[in-house]
Amino acid sequence: MHAPPRHLVASTAGLLSVLACWVSVDSGPLSPEQALESFQIAEGFRLELYASEPHVVDPVEMVFDENGGVYVAELLDNPDDPPDGEEPLSRIKYLEDTDGDGLVDRHTVFADRLLAVEGIAPWKGGLIATAAPDILYLKDTDGDHRADLRETLYTGFALAHVEGRLSNPRLGLDNWFYVVNHGYPGEVSSPSRPDQPTVNVRNREFRFHPLRNLAEASTGDAQFGQDYNEWGHWFIAHNTVHLRHTVLPPGYLSRNPYLSVEDTEQDISDHGRPAASVFPISQPQQWRIERTEARRQRYAETRPGREETLAGYFTAACGSTVYLGDRFPGVFKGSVFVGEGNGNLVHCDLLSPDGPTYAAGRWPEGQDFLASTDNWFRPVNFSNAPDGHLYVVDYYRQYLEHPMFIPDAVKRRLKMDFRSGDTLGRIYRIVPDAPHAEPRPARLGSASSDELVQMLGHANGWHRRTAHRLLVERQVRTVTDHLVTLARTHRNPEARLHALWVLEGLDSLSAETVRNALADSHPAVRENALRLSETFGAVLSAEAIRATRDANPRVAFQAALTVGSLPASESSAAALAYVLARYPDERWFQAAVASAPPTLAVPVFTAMLRSNPMFFREPNRDRTAYVRTVGNVVGANGSNDEIESFLTLVASSMPLAASNWRVASLKGLASGLSLRSGRHPSGALRSPSISALLGDDSEPVRIAASGIARHFDLDDHVRHAMTVAADPSNTTNQLLVAARILQAGRFEEVAEALETMLVGSNDPTVRIEAARSLAAFENPMAARIVLSSWPEAGPALRNAVAESLIRRRLHAAVFVQALADGTVIAEEIPAVTRIRLAQHPDQQIRHAALSNLSLDVRDRDVAVRDSMDALDLRGEPENGKDVFRRECASCHLAKATRGRIGPDLSGVNNRSKEDLLTSILDPSYAIEDRFRNYLLETVDGRFYDGILVAETSATLTLRGEVEDIVVLKENVAEFRRSDISLMPEGFEDAVTSQELADLIAYLRAGL
Repeated sequence: MHAPPRHLVASTAGLLSVLACWVSVDSGPLSPEQALESFQIAEGFRLELYASEPHVVDPVEMVFDENGGVYVAELLDNPDDPPDGEEPLSRIKYLEDTDGDGLVDRHTVFADRLLAVEGIAPWKGGLIATAAPDILYLKDTDGDHRADLRETLYTGFALAHVEGRLSNPRLGLDNWFYVVNHGYPGEVSSPSRPDQPTVNVRNREFRFHPLRNLAEASTGDAQFGQDYNEWGHWFIAHNTVHLRHTVLPPGYLSRNPYLSVEDTEQDISDHGRPAASVFPISQPQQWRIERTEARRQRYAETRPGREETLAGYFTAACGSTVYLGDRFPGVFKGSVFVGEGNGNLVHCDLLSPDGPTYAAGRWPEGQDFLASTDNWFRPVNFSNAPDGHLYVVDYYRQYLEHPMFIPDAVKRRLKMDFRSGDTLGRIYRIVPDAPHAEPRPARLGSASSDELVQMLGHANGWHRRTAHRLLVERQVRTVTDHLVTLARTHRNPEARLHALWVLEGLDSLSAETVRNALADSHPAVRENALRLSETFGAVLSAEAIRATRDANPRVAFQAALTVGSLPASESSAAALAYVLARYPDERWFQAAVASAPPTLAVPVFTAMLRSNPMFFREPNRDRTAYVRTVGNVVGANGSNDEIESFLTLVASSMPLAASNWRVASLKGLASGLSLRSGRHPSGALRSPSISALLGDDSEPVRIAASGIARHFDLDDHVRHAMTVAADPSNTTNQLLVAARILQAGRFEEVAEALETMLVGSNDPTVRIEAARSLAAFENPMAARIVLSSWPEAGPALRNAVAESLIRRRLHAAVFVQALADGTVIAEEIPAVTRIRLAQHPDQQIRHAALSNLSLDVRDRDVAVRDSMDALDLRGEPENGKDVFRRECASCHLAKATRGRIGPDLSGVNNRSKEDLLTSILDPSYAIEDRFRNYLLETVDGRFYDGILVAETSATLTLRGEVEDIVVLKENVAEFRRSDISLMPEGFEDAVTSQELADLIAYLRAGL
């Protein structure tokens, strides 16, 4: 590669002149030469222009094929898909530097009319391309750099907005292709294999094996950007969370369908969670600020004197890429680069091991690796190259934000053109200042298979990965012996690791080779060898069990996952118990152990009690959470014998004598038994242990035991509970326990006792529990008794009554009839309950509710316009904090703490006042997909709703205001997304204009 002309290079030295004259806000695009003068780059590096318009336009992905050929995906279908009947605009180009000066001077359209193509990857002489709803294979067969073969590999992905559409295909170390789906729902199928079952990718990513015709949902939750390091560990980007490590690999969670794990990734930033700070040197765009003096003093209202130095936060993190080259200083090996398109900068993190995951530290300190004063600079992706450098893909548009996330009033006022810049695009090359040898042309396509094996030890990761891919593509098994020797003896662990996985891809891996790798000196080789050992079942079980004692946490973590794949035995249970004893407070180790098949839950728990009682010495949040998980799995999956074995342990094991442990165990069991209520109807189970727990000396234990009482044959306890219910002098807790136990009786026998507590008690908590117990019975009389308390009920009881009744179709019908009769007044129904009734799955109930509810039907655009005067008031953040606590904190928690059903708000401080006003007053305007409400009805007429936070092969987990609801898929009659936010409209009626101004000031101050 020849050095480009000096006017096409940006370096640190040119920054001072740039900072002396800021680019004016939205002053228009710069030429490539001008743009280079706008950059600040970390010391020791420079930026070179590689390509620009007309050769690249709207680029989002760049790859090199095995011969160094360059392909670029151009996303021209942004922000919207073409109208019906019109061809899509997106395409892929082949780029050439014909004169060797380091600049692209020719391009060929490789493939066009591709709908929103957002990702490409080389494969078998062509490209895998993501163009939702399809994954395509494109190939040029006649050498003219134009694809004449186009095949649809998979289809059925969601046509979401472009910020979260199918993207970033990556061939992993394990020979699977991984594709970003951002959790959008879809039933994915292969047109060439119609007999294969579809793959449900809702709340999941997608992966497929290109040689074995396998496809499945994968773990992760990337938005745009994913990559893996030299050890096969994956990292993703997600909007405001710029760097997460996917800790739990695909496949393991499917072993235990009753284990609900919300996150398989961990935010690893050590410089801000969930939204890390960034240091833009560009000014905000007009749509992000007020067209007043406040526009030039971004944070002056809330933090005077810090207008120019206050850091922003990630709001458009994308393109996470691990640096694999050999040209940067050694400290950058395995570092991760992430683009922040809204901040016009590139962020770099250096990684260090942290238990089973990593810690990511910013480099350099106090600034970002690369930044521009040009707010059209949109770094969205990166590419490792044959020359060892890192290439930056610059979308170069005026607006990166999708219009659905910008208020209509702002769009109209500023006459925003979201296609502005759709004829522009740039690609840059990051180069160290230090002199280096000229790279040799990449010609791996013509290399022999033996030469490719040698290339697995190359210093540049692009060469290693490309050689790996080519060997797997060719399926030449004559190199097997060469690979085995390399796997055993090569001095570089990266080479040994690639050799192992290439052998796997050639179906030529032996147990003896894996056994040798399990004793390797490098922990990453041992870790990957454990994954590979699973192919051989019990043959390598002794080695896998022994690996749970490995000194390296990541190896021990993988060993726990691998042992869970072995046939259940006393040895495997003891090994998993040992892992928990070694890492008692590590949630990832607990998840690894809990992911084992459900039949191992009680054996592992028993082994823990017998051999590692210290685990139970001091209850804490993490350990009790694990015990609850065990109880949940036992209840959901267990036979009567398993349930009784678990209860016996809970009731009699000395390590569980502390009430906290027994309460956690029983609460977990209660959730599991509720999940399988069809298997264990009321009164179906028998257990002497439940009687012992209901009579435990600890009141919290008795209360927790009462939560599972309805599943057991408890005639004596029911009769006693009826006696307790009749005596109002009993304590609150005695009455609460009685109310729950009465659910185990027959309605005709216990209805009077529950009614006595509902209408006769002066204790609101007792009345609420009685209402819930009555609503648990599938009998219309139960609903009528509950509604009898409505006229004199306070807000808390009314909320409990409404929520309990609308959850069953039978009771909801009684409730809406009471609404029609005037027994229940619409204005008395909590706002969220009214929203739920208006979306009820049952059409008759929904229509009856809508005809009687006084829903706020005011035009939200009008509400926003009528409240604009609040933007002219000076807001006081401290007063806004009080408003937030009063009106918002139940769903949205401040200080980067996740709320139950609302998004984290720690990154909203760089949004304009007008934008925040719209989000507050028109909550359904743009619902973030992670916080979209789902509606679910079961086959027995129960109705639930909430945010979908986890999904397994057997269950769905919805997050409600108070607790998570887990439902078996086999019991689901209807499941759909809602387009209405659970945040009620009419917020303007709850606050004054000044309070609204104060709240906005508090949000913009940075939570």
